[in-house]
Amino acid sequence: MQIKRPLIFMQNPNALKNWLTASGSDAKILYDLETLDQKYSPSKVILLIQLSDKVTQIGISQLCQQHFDVLIFSDKPSTTEGMQLFKKGIKGYLNTHATASRIQQALATISSGSIWLGPAIMQAMIGQVGMAPIKNNEWKKLLTHRESQVTEQVLNKKSNQEIANILGITERTVKSHLHNVFEKLQVSDRLALALKVHNW
Repeated sequence: MQIKRPLIFMQNPNALKNWLTASGSDAKILYDLETLDQKYSPSKVILLIQLSDKVTQIGISQLCQQHFDVLIFSDKPSTTEGMQLFKKGIKGYLNTHATASRIQQALATISSGSIWLGPAIMQAMIGQVGMAPIKNNEWKKLLTHRESQVTEQVLNKKSNQEIANILGITERTVKSHLHNVFEKLQVSDRLALALKVHNW
């Protein structure tokens, strides 16, 4: 899979080393976020932006509207802030001081067309989806009984470990069931699963 070219905009030189290590030799440091749509094709780059006084949510929203994939870094990440930013259209949200390997995972996930959510934000978003009633249970016909049970626990905002405890199976078995569920229902993550089941 081709990773999009990372364009980095940040104020914190201490975190830059990790960002550059994760981004590879193709990365470019940006000194402003003006007229990016005139300089770069949104389909070929991913923007790594640290939240700061210079970067407003309005500016981020505009970049998302221009179809840029935006990975936001926050010095003090929170579920509330993350949810607000995902509603603006960002593709990922990380701590400014995330490890290089975690940043690489986020870049790969976003380049593949998915979004990168932390567990807390994922659960909060699933919770918002879960407030709507499930229209029907036709989706269960595609799954085994155990896969349906695992899916129902995901919809109840349970973590893999919690699902394992509830169903009396190992966390590894939960992951295996979820992998099968994702394939059968043609989704890439828990949020997409929740959306698909609620809109079946």
